[in-house]
Amino acid sequence: MQIQIWTALIAMLILKYLHLKSSFGWSLSNMVAVLRQQLFVYRDLYTWLDDPYQAPPALAGIPDPGRFVSAPVKSDIGLTAKYSLTPTITLDFAYNPDFAQIEADQTVVTANQRFPIFFDEKRPFFLEGKEIFSTMNTVVHTRAIVDPDLALKLTGKLGRNTFGFLVASDNAPGDLTEDERNDPASVTCHRHSQNETAQECVNRFLDKNAVIGILRLKHDVGAESSIGLMATTYNFIDRHNHVGGIDGRFRLDKQTVLNFEAEASNSREFFFNPAKDQFSGSNQDRNEFRTGNGFAYAFHYDVEKRNWQYNYDARGRTRDFRADVGFASRTNTNRQGFFIYWQTEPKPKAKLVNWSINSNPYITFDWQGRSQEAGVGVETNFRFQRQSNVGFGLTTDYGRLIEEEFGPKRTARQLGAFYGPSSERSNVARGIYSFGSTVLNKKFSAHYFVNFQRGAFDLDFGAGNKFPRVSPVGRLDPNAPYDPGPGNSLNVNLNLNFQPTNALHASLGYTKSRLIRWDTGLTAFDDNITSLQSTYQFTRFIFARARIDYTTLSSNIRGQFLFGWTPNPGTAIYAGYNDDLNRNGYNPFTGQFEQGFRRNGRTFFLKMSWLFRGPL
Repeated sequence: MQIQIWTALIAMLILKYLHLKSSFGWSLSNMVAVLRQQLFVYRDLYTWLDDPYQAPPALAGIPDPGRFVSAPVKSDIGLTAKYSLTPTITLDFAYNPDFAQIEADQTVVTANQRFPIFFDEKRPFFLEGKEIFSTMNTVVHTRAIVDPDLALKLTGKLGRNTFGFLVASDNAPGDLTEDERNDPASVTCHRHSQNETAQECVNRFLDKNAVIGILRLKHDVGAESSIGLMATTYNFIDRHNHVGGIDGRFRLDKQTVLNFEAEASNSREFFFNPAKDQFSGSNQDRNEFRTGNGFAYAFHYDVEKRNWQYNYDARGRTRDFRADVGFASRTNTNRQGFFIYWQTEPKPKAKLVNWSINSNPYITFDWQGRSQEAGVGVETNFRFQRQSNVGFGLTTDYGRLIEEEFGPKRTARQLGAFYGPSSERSNVARGIYSFGSTVLNKKFSAHYFVNFQRGAFDLDFGAGNKFPRVSPVGRLDPNAPYDPGPGNSLNVNLNLNFQPTNALHASLGYTKSRLIRWDTGLTAFDDNITSLQSTYQFTRFIFARARIDYTTLSSNIRGQFLFGWTPNPGTAIYAGYNDDLNRNGYNPFTGQFEQGFRRNGRTFFLKMSWLFRGPL
């Protein structure tokens, strides 16, 4: 009996010692309960006590699937003020604002995309007066201001002069993620000297803000003509981008309108250099930090008669043109296009109200004179009663891919971005499509679009874990250079709207995008996106909204549920819940396949704002 008592006391002393030695916040009872399981595993006990979530030795090499961490409730209080200087001039100010948009972006097809995808601005502060800053080359796209701490906007009109001024301090560029903070070498940073470490380089802009400014001036010339000036600036530590330009709109007569604009940019930032030899110097990155000057232009001439219309459109950007406060998807390109349209005289009471036909030849080429794309399309559209129409079209498109737009340019000492002896790929694609819409009655309406194309390019990027690269070389080596090739593509878009009452509105959308390569006969990608949206308006000011999106490419389901009260602009209360799950998909952290439903994350939020009106 005494031996058992002494054994228990010694065990308690050892357990208490381990509890005190551990840096993890154990409760003694939990540590004792879990410790027994570790006595049969060959591992460092002290290491495990400090980090109990580490994988056991038997799972070494298998990625950690992650775990859910419940973040504490966070509050973020800001101030937004609006002051009308005159009936036509308004000053908006915001300090620490909640710019989070209530409505999330639509799920779209991302497979086989070469260039960034454009998403519309949805935040109320930037939507107000948005048209003042609009240009053909989109040198202002306020979504480039990601997380502003301060924002000031002055917009209005004085006589024939329209103006807009916006300045913001953006927290996003210096707000690094936890992984980036722990691994500074993974962050793109311009080092001032070879002796400067990655951590020292990152520390220069860690938690710093970018300063952004926009100026827009426009002067009316006559009743429907104007000439304007646009200037933007983006400044963040060593990096800057300045854009300035002029634009104009002139109504030459009742049927003719001419629009033009030209911008120049000066940038000090990273530029990709495909010709940079990866063996020269110690820096293996082909991004070069330097000064670059660029130019962009746009020209649009439109003539619209009673039954016919034509226009000529020309746009271009040089290789070094940058608009960091705007959206420029492709540089080193020029596009020239012509559009002609003709329609019959409408007969409102006939079954066939009218029909039309149009054509749109175009060509794109770079500033070295090399062709990039060319094509022509012919389309007919038939309009019937009940706001219904159906149309058909044929397209022929030539595409040319040059490897330096995808990665390194081949030299005697390095491989190029494309596999094989040729640094280019070209092909002619031919397509046929149909579209239509109808309003069946007051409750139902529908829309469809179907496009089939022979010869569409698979860029050989792969499309995630479900669709790895399917080119001949990509199947042998996923890390081999790209080998773009033609295939057959199918794109479908269907939409059904249902409104049984004035208060309830629902819509169901379906999008399909698939491409099958010719040389291997394999599917490069196949994405099916289903979206269900519904809004119920309880009263004029109270509503509930739900949205569920599912994409088969990533097997991802996103749910968004919102309840709102908006008695007037500036005063609102929103309560929402967002959910993000995978079904028979791949873990976003490890890439491992997971059976069934697995949650990636969820968020509950409450957003409140109140507008106080009164004189200063």
